[in-house]
Formats: sequence, structure tokens, C-alpha cells
Amino acid sequence: MGTVCGASLFGNGFNYIKVGNGEIVAVEGSNTRETLPLSDLRMPYKQLLKSRIVLKPGQTNYLLNFLGLGDNATFLALKVMYDPKAKKESERFINWSFYDNLTVVNSIGQLMVLTGNSTNRIKQIYLTNPNTKYPVSIEVMIGVVDDETSFFNDTLNQSGTSFVNLEWSDIKTHILGESIKVLDSNSTPLIYLILNNIQSIEKSGNILILDDLSLGSVFLQFKTEFDVNQAYSLLNYILENPTINIDNILADEQAPIIYWNEFVDGTQTYITLNGATAGAPYNTTQGLTFSTEIGLTSSMNSELLIDLLVDYVEDNRDGQIILSNDNLIINDGVNTINEITTIGSYQVTFNVSDLATNELTAIMNINVV
Repeated sequence: MGTVCGASLFGNGFNYIKVGNGEIVAVEGSNTRETLPLSDLRMPYKQLLKSRIVLKPGQTNYLLNFLGLGDNATFLALKVMYDPKAKKESERFINWSFYDNLTVVNSIGQLMVLTGNSTNRIKQIYLTNPNTKYPVSIEVMIGVVDDETSFFNDTLNQSGTSFVNLEWSDIKTHILGESIKVLDSNSTPLIYLILNNIQSIEKSGNILILDDLSLGSVFLQFKTEFDVNQAYSLLNYILENPTINIDNILADEQAPIIYWNEFVDGTQTYITLNGATAGAPYNTTQGLTFSTEIGLTSSMNSELLIDLLVDYVEDNRDGQIILSNDNLIINDGVNTINEITTIGSYQVTFNVSDLATNELTAIMNINVV
């Protein structure tokens, strides 16, 4: 690949570089100092796209996905045009990085040309306008040497750091222990994400919003509710376990498991399954309805019941889950109540779900004496 960068191509006054008559010309005063002929170059193409983009003031990490061609491009030319008000030389540049190596930042003045071939195509790049006052216009020409047609599914919305129409299985390991990638339907990488840069993940409908130190907000929109839930679970899992290769990981369709205490905490009263005690302590893989007896010494709210009855809750992917008041419903046979204050029979329903929204419902029948 070759790159030409400059800042009439670059230079002021009587010394400057320009493009004309099929060559790059270095001018010194009224004389031509040097020339670099280009007319003998031939860069074949079968597909050609031309466009203009505008980087807003201060815009960071705009993904130039080659007008929807992904990683198929074999020719790229960028002509950068600055706002006339940006007169200082220090204001007339933009930054760019290959999207699989965002830590290496390069700069363009007025022109950049990258070339490749069918076996060494041009990677997508991110563009940043460091000028917080003025926009930058960029004329873009993209060429592809063959009839490769693995376009993105949505060339209108699949831009910047927003990606649409995804499935949960489009998230794969890129560099084990360091980064992951998000693929399109043709298994072409849309974006690479460095694990240490992901600060938080928020779920909103079928969209995941990732707060990334380098990229800012990354929006991943999924096809279905199942896909977004599985992706949410998977991303949290890989952040907690970065050395795990997730390429062949299966969907998480297992609910969490509640492991009960053998006895009601602090007593010798068993927690039973169908009246049996031989297999205690029990868990919810063995059944969903349990029973025990508790002596009333004070009012018992959800928090106290969790301490008395539950050893721990484990999920196959999310690890240990901490129960809260929201996970319990106490019923006295007629009404839902907040706490137990009198002797009698009660039913406590435990509702637990993991990040993939696999739900567990278990019942503890309690005789309060």
C-alpha cells in the first residue's frame, strides 16, 4: 500500500507540490524542481463508488466502511477539504487508524491514497476530526478489483459506530485475552473492540450500548429479543473471563440454580424436598417445591428469609447471583405481604433470572411456629 499526505498539495508561498498532467510536481518559485510520474500506473477496478462525507467539529472515530464495501476495497483515495475559517496549519489535518489497531493513529493533510489487490485488501479505517470548531469535508473514491459482493446488510445505517441486524453469534474472539470482533452476515468484521476499553454495557430494547474508552458509544442492534439477551450475557461473560475463546460457545439457555441450606440457618430444622431429608442439602435441579418450619422470634422480611434458607445462587455463565427483596414474593394464602409477623402457613416464591433472561421459579412452603 502507498500513502501520499500533505498540507497546493502541501507548502506555502513559492514552494509547493501539486498534481497535474499525470504526475506529482514539486514547484520551486517559477521552476519545476522534481516530478513523480503517475501516468504509467494502472489500478484495475470492477466496482467503483464515489461519495463525500462530512466530519463534524470534534467528531471521533467515524467508521469509513468503504461506502458499504467492508474489507473488499483495493483502491482508496481521500481528498480532504477544510473550512476556509481554519487558516492555521495546525488546524488543517485529520487523524485515521485501521479499525483493528486503534492504538496507532496516523494523520492526513490534504490527500491520502491506499492501494491493494485481491489478496491484500484495504482494511476499514476510522476517521477523526480533531478540530472542535470547524467541520471537514472529504471526497472519497473506492475501487474493488473484482466482483466481490459481500456488502453490509444496511449501507445507510451501518455507519459510524452503529451496527444493525445482528445476531448474538456475530460476536467472536479476535485476539484471545485482548479483543473481540462483531461480524456481519457474511462473516466480515464490522468492528473490533478492545476488552479493556469497554467500561459498561447497557441494554435498551433490542440494542446494546457499549461505553468504549476509545470509540465512545457503540450501538449494536440485534434482530430479536433472544439475540440481544444472549449478546448481553455473552459480552458480560467475556469481560469477566477474557481468556475464554467464545467462537464456538453455545447459547445460554440454562436457568440459575438455587442451593438451599441443609437446615434453616442457626437451627437443626431441615429444608425438605417432598418431605424427604436424605438428600439434603437440596437445590433446584432436584425439584421446584420445598418446605421447612421456622420458629417465629421476630418479624421476617425477604432479606432475613434469604439468610435463613439460601446458601447461594449459581448460574452456569454469570457465576454467583446475589438475591434481593425483588426476588421474593411472600404470600399468606390470601394476600402478598412484605414480612411474616405471625404464626401460620406461608408460601415464598423465589424468582431468579440470569443476564440471558433464563428464569427460575421455585417455591418454599414455610410453617411458622
